[in-house]
Amino acid sequence: MQRFFKIVFGFSLCLVFLFWCSGAAFGNAPVVHISAKPAWAGNLKPYNQRPSARTIERGFYYALIEQQLQVEKQADYNHVIREIVSETGIQNASQISVSFDPAYERLDFHDITVWRNGKPLNRLKASSFKVLADEQDLSNFIYQGSFSALCILDDIRKGDRIEYSYTITGRNPILNGRFCGDLYFQWGTPIAHHYIALIALSTRKLNFKTFNTVPKPLVTRDGGLTTYAYEGFQIPPAHDDNTQPSWYNERGLIQVSEFSTWADVVNWALSINPPSLNIKGELAARIAQLKKDAGNSKEKYFRAAVRTVQQEVRYMGIEIGEYSHRANNPEKVFKQRYGDCKDKSLLLVSMLKANGIDAQMVLVNADLNEHVEQYIPTAYAFNHAVVTANVNGKQVWVDATMDNQGGEGTDIYFPRYGKGLVLKAGNDALTTIPPSKNGMITCEDVYTIKDVKSPVLFTVTTVYSGDEADYVRGRLESSGINETEKNYLDYYSKIYNKIEARDSIQVKDDISKNILTTIETYKVGDFLKKDSASGKLNADLFANFINNQLPSITGRTKTPVALTYPYNAAYTIKVVLPGGWDISEDHDAINRDYYRYESNFTSAGDTLKLNYKLAFLKDNVPVNKLDEFRADVKKLNNTSLGYSFSYTPDKANRPSTINNTLVAFAVVVAFGLILLAVWLYQRETPGIVFAYGSTFVPIGGWLILVALGLAGTTLITASRIISVDYFSLHSWNLYHNTRYAFSFRILLVVEMLGNLVLMAYALFCLVLLLNKRDILPTFITGYFVFGFVFFLADYILAAGISSKLAGSALNPLIRSVIVAAIWIPYFRRSSRVQETFIVPHPPYNYSYEGPESPQA
Repeated sequence: MQRFFKIVFGFSLCLVFLFWCSGAAFGNAPVVHISAKPAWAGNLKPYNQRPSARTIERGFYYALIEQQLQVEKQADYNHVIREIVSETGIQNASQISVSFDPAYERLDFHDITVWRNGKPLNRLKASSFKVLADEQDLSNFIYQGSFSALCILDDIRKGDRIEYSYTITGRNPILNGRFCGDLYFQWGTPIAHHYIALIALSTRKLNFKTFNTVPKPLVTRDGGLTTYAYEGFQIPPAHDDNTQPSWYNERGLIQVSEFSTWADVVNWALSINPPSLNIKGELAARIAQLKKDAGNSKEKYFRAAVRTVQQEVRYMGIEIGEYSHRANNPEKVFKQRYGDCKDKSLLLVSMLKANGIDAQMVLVNADLNEHVEQYIPTAYAFNHAVVTANVNGKQVWVDATMDNQGGEGTDIYFPRYGKGLVLKAGNDALTTIPPSKNGMITCEDVYTIKDVKSPVLFTVTTVYSGDEADYVRGRLESSGINETEKNYLDYYSKIYNKIEARDSIQVKDDISKNILTTIETYKVGDFLKKDSASGKLNADLFANFINNQLPSITGRTKTPVALTYPYNAAYTIKVVLPGGWDISEDHDAINRDYYRYESNFTSAGDTLKLNYKLAFLKDNVPVNKLDEFRADVKKLNNTSLGYSFSYTPDKANRPSTINNTLVAFAVVVAFGLILLAVWLYQRETPGIVFAYGSTFVPIGGWLILVALGLAGTTLITASRIISVDYFSLHSWNLYHNTRYAFSFRILLVVEMLGNLVLMAYALFCLVLLLNKRDILPTFITGYFVFGFVFFLADYILAAGISSKLAGSALNPLIRSVIVAAIWIPYFRRSSRVQETFIVPHPPYNYSYEGPESPQA
């Protein structure tokens, strides 16, 4: 809906301006003048060598591109020769189009000649030109007032050379006579001969910077003028890749600027865009109301002013002539309720200053971001304007063109523009803009299988936060619920042929926390597909949500590849299946310095869970990492992002989730411990002789606590062995494909064995204690020592893997130290222990001393 609205609105606006520009507003439509070549433009020596046929694309090449720029006369002379080498070239190169802005530029054509078989055919006629509005940004609500002079040449044939020349006179007066320009020395088509000359007074201080491959300039001086000439031959075409970042440019470029420092740019920008200090009219009344509503709260006033500019003043720019850089008066902008980025930014700055909040306009480049610092100071370095303000000591950054922005007070998202030029008197450098907290997308797809015949219930719950919520909120408002539901259903219809919406989409929007949730519900009729050979029902799952964010890289890609940065998403696929799951659980992770991926496949009860996480850490994949990233994407698409399963109504056909090897090992160890305990218990010990009147002492006092502790340890340890799930393949593979895989498995085995021995040892000591065996003091001391050694080893191994594991292992270690410190001295020194634990084996091996003592 938003796109449709933009198209309709842009088309309507275009018709209005075409009518306006045709005479209704300007009086006279722009025209093309016919005149002789300017006398100041020099002549070049002919060069007739063709480029290699292998490099020619689109059926033609440029035999000559000549550009001569006379700074003092504010005139740019252009001379072009195209040569048609095939029928395709006739289609692509048989028209001439020159863009100009009649608000301050005049277009003069000097020559249009078609050379055929070495003979010239003059095609220069004023009537051949159609002057059309050249508004490519109308769909983005920007009108610049530029036009294109279009000449469609007839009777063009293979082998023809099309030669034409023209001069554009006039420069934007907003620069006050200063010169700035970007001169490209490489185009998308081969150039046999390229010449650029810049002519200026020798007293004019021009600053130059070249990028990529550019010829060295030939500098000459004559009559008080200096000419900077760049000449090259056989220049290959530049190929832009649609996956490269917006800031990336490998074309030859000459940057020229008469601004020597960023302070010069700041002073110039402040002179044409000063904040309004004496505000009147409707805007003054609104400011007074906002002050009243906010009371003494600067933060509340700030948020209200931002909402006013963002929500009540729509984005629309009429950037004709000097208004390409000059903002309209804030009172006018507020009254007409529209403006472009600089209009809205200056309005917001003026509103904030009106209540004592220090605020400035900031110039940024939404395409170059922080890479703008590579360029020399120039008025053309920026394409966007934002605002920075100091609110109660906190520096806040605001994009006044954003719509539907959530968050309270100063807690709002600001795009990652990287660096900007703060328009504040005395500023002489670009400012690094601190990044805002990233938003996040959390999506959960749930497939509920009731039975074989019923359609599968498919529910999609997506939670957006931060800037992601801002974006979706605006998209929903522009498209509307009906259009959004249609788009979503169209998307899923490409995956499932038999899908229909079960309910209308639900939207929950917490604008103060800036969290937006959407809930979609569908019925899928072809989720399970029957295999004719086996009779099993099969289903294929794929993480399209993650895959859609991965850029496509071909073997021909030679430039950095742009990533959606910042981006942070968590995606879960759940399948609820009658009868439960029996799967091989899996974990996968890829950690690069430019992105991070993780997946975990688990099951619990009747639910299969496929968890995915993806985060982009930089805005591009560098060239030297393309092979690595291409291999990663191939691996993800082939193995990690997909999952298939088979299903029968009675039982899911799944491999075992039990680590049978570890189970068998534990059984052998447990059986060995039982045999060892029986052997130790039945070893014969020396008999005892009681004094007359003495007998065995019953268990009492602190020993009751020891008995309870041993019994509790036995039960708790047994429960831990079961609950921690040492024998699950999921636990065994938890750190699979990471550098901690071997260490974690060692930790798993040590914990399983240690807990098994601890449980058996505690039970053995409990039996000894209840039978008051004479060997208990020795063995229970060993039990406390073993507990300390086991938990110490467990902590050391866990600390080598992660702090989380180490934290969970620390408490048992501390507890074992305390228990050993208390009970080991007690069992070694207590007289009650020495009097109680005296029963030998066999238990009847005792006697009484004295003449009347009965014999055992």
